[in-house]
Amino acid sequence: MFLMRKIAFLVPTAATGKLSGELARREKVLRSIASPGTQIDIFGLEMDPEKSYLDVIESEYDASMDVPRTLECAIAAEKAGYQALIISCGGDPGVVPLREVVTVPIIPPGMAAKHVCSMLGRRFSILTTGSGPSRRTEIYERDGLLKLVSIHPIGLSVLEVRREKEKALEAMIREGKRAVKEFGAELVTYGCMSMGFLMVDEELTGEIGVPAVNPVKVSVKMAEMFIDLGITHSKLAYPFPKSLR
Repeated sequence: MFLMRKIAFLVPTAATGKLSGELARREKVLRSIASPGTQIDIFGLEMDPEKSYLDVIESEYDASMDVPRTLECAIAAEKAGYQALIISCGGDPGVVPLREVVTVPIIPPGMAAKHVCSMLGRRFSILTTGSGPSRRTEIYERDGLLKLVSIHPIGLSVLEVRREKEKALEAMIREGKRAVKEFGAELVTYGCMSMGFLMVDEELTGEIGVPAVNPVKVSVKMAEMFIDLGITHSKLAYPFPKSLR
C-alpha cells in the first residue's frame, strides 16, 4: 500500500490552497525539494485570499508576537491530518510550546540546519539578515552546539533579501568568505528562511569553497525522515499543558 507523507509549512497569515505571489513561489520551492510521495503545503489560518500575506520577523519581539498564531496554526494542521509541521522562521520561534500542544514532529529549521552542520564539519558559521559587526561565539546555548564559531549579518533586511536576490547573494558571498578566512568556518548556514528560499546554495558554495547548508531543504528532508521513521518528540520532554487537557 502506497503511503503519502503529508507535511505542513506553517504560515499563519496564509490562505491554504489559495496562495499567490511570494507565498505561491515558496510553496513551489518546497514541493521541488520534497520526495515523491510527499504532499507539502503552506498551511495558514487566513480564510480570505485577498488578506493572505507573508509576515516579516526581524526581532525577538516580532517572534514572540507570531508564536500565539503559530500555535493555533499547528493545532489546526495536526487536526487536518498533517504528519509533520515545519516552523517557517529560521529563528525557530515557539519550538517548545509548539511541541507541547501537538504530537506530530515539529521541525525547527534553524536548529535542524545547525545540527546538520555540526555533523559535517568541525566549525561552522551563520549568515543572517540585519546589520552590525560579525561576532565570534564558541557556544550556541539554546541548541548546545559547540561548533558554531561566528554569526555574520549581511547588512540587508528580510524584505531586501526577498526583493533583491543578486544583491543578497553578493552579501552572502562576502560574509561567507569572511567566515571561512577570518573565523575558520568549514560550513555555513542561514539564520533567515528568506535567504534559504533564494536557492543559491550551489553558487554560494562555489564562491566560498565550503558547503552551504540550506535550512529550507534540511527542514523538508528532516520532516520526511521523521515521518518515515515513525518518531516524534518525547512527551516526557514536552508534556501537554495542563490547561489544554
